[in-house]
Amino acid sequence: MLKIIIIYDRRKAMDNDEVVIDLRVLLWEILRKWQIILIACIVFAAVFGALGSYKHKSSQKEVPVETLYKSLDPDERAKVENLVAHQGIIDDKTEYMENSIYLSMDPNNVNVARIDFMLDHNTNNKYIRQMYMSFMFDGDMYKKVAAEFSGQVEAKYLVELISYMDNRTRTNVTEDSENNYDKGDDLNRIISVKIIGKNKEQTQELQDLIVKNVEEFSKEVQKEYEGHSIRKILSSTYQTTDNNVLSAKTSNNTQIMDLYNQHKAVYDTLDETQVALYKQLVDQMEGHEDDEEVEQGGLGTVLKYIIIGILFGGFVVVAAVVVLTMFNGKIFVQRQITSAGLARVFGTFGQNKNKLARLILGDVGSDKPVSLDIIIAKINTYCNNNNIASLTIINNCATETGKSQMELAIRAIEKSGIKCNEVALSDGGQKYTELCNKNNIVIIEELGKGTLKELEYMFTQLKDLGSETSGVICVQ
Repeated sequence: MLKIIIIYDRRKAMDNDEVVIDLRVLLWEILRKWQIILIACIVFAAVFGALGSYKHKSSQKEVPVETLYKSLDPDERAKVENLVAHQGIIDDKTEYMENSIYLSMDPNNVNVARIDFMLDHNTNNKYIRQMYMSFMFDGDMYKKVAAEFSGQVEAKYLVELISYMDNRTRTNVTEDSENNYDKGDDLNRIISVKIIGKNKEQTQELQDLIVKNVEEFSKEVQKEYEGHSIRKILSSTYQTTDNNVLSAKTSNNTQIMDLYNQHKAVYDTLDETQVALYKQLVDQMEGHEDDEEVEQGGLGTVLKYIIIGILFGGFVVVAAVVVLTMFNGKIFVQRQITSAGLARVFGTFGQNKNKLARLILGDVGSDKPVSLDIIIAKINTYCNNNNIASLTIINNCATETGKSQMELAIRAIEKSGIKCNEVALSDGGQKYTELCNKNNIVIIEELGKGTLKELEYMFTQLKDLGSETSGVICVQ
């Protein structure tokens, strides 16, 4: 049997009392108070949650920007504003590093494709070429391709992937090139586009989108220049090495590190007021995302306090139940009576009413119910062996459930042929006089209600009255 033994000094007497409590019984008592534990957890969770919310709001309370500005000199304000601008540059470069497709590529495995657009002969090709160049490389085509691209990408990140290829290194430009250009016969009628991507599929998708958008734009050109047409020549996608990717990565990392070190050096020189102003200006610069982060941080703080409240409330009530159970001296199981050497116990009948504890612990920590017929058989055997024809039944039940169980036991005993005379001592003990010189007393004890000290007192009184106890029946 698992048990806790505590020795404590009472009234500074020499004798020590030993408090014995079965751990299994303790578990039953804790589960029996589950409603109180639940209520305590809810109450403490609400209190701690409110406290957490208040602390978070207090910590987030800010001095107005205008007040901070007024408290600083012009030079101090300028220092903070410059640092905020510096932070903006760091954020922009960091965002670029995180979202750039170009910088995420493997320099040794870059996919490349190209498109050659050729303007058909037209005396206005000089102007037509300018229209195409403006459309393709000044922003409009990037926006259209970004909107139709299967991946989430902003137009500014496509500038690195789609670029103009200068043909002067591969075309024969003669002295009369300008004249030929004006006539629309020069090889500069070719507009070449270079496309790079992380993989073949991405590169081909960009190639297709460029062709689609240029062909749609050509319809607008045709409205202005009659007879204009454009042809395209597509290359297949191939893999190559691009050292520019590695250089760009290294350059950006170096720049961010230098910017961060410069920022930190200035930030460390700010006083408390400047820091407060800096944080508010940065929050304003970054917009509502920080507001969401603050809100999420507040929710996390409140949730943390709620969890602490639940644990604290549960701990307090469980600790109180443990202490009270250990020191209230109540009788929870029949072996407490037999271990104290008070009397034999004929058995325990009735099922413990704690449904939650029964569900979790089963019969652990409580007396396994015995059939009432077996208890009556034991009483009959005892009475026959000692020539007892009648019993005095002491009603020591405190609840209506216990009393109904007691009445059931008395009827069963009488049905077996033994007469019963019931005496209730719950009225303060006035009927102890009816128990003088009786040797056939049976006490019906309701588990979890009376204490072992009270039962010991009863046995002492009965002994002083010259009476003997035949045994105890426990009900639960």
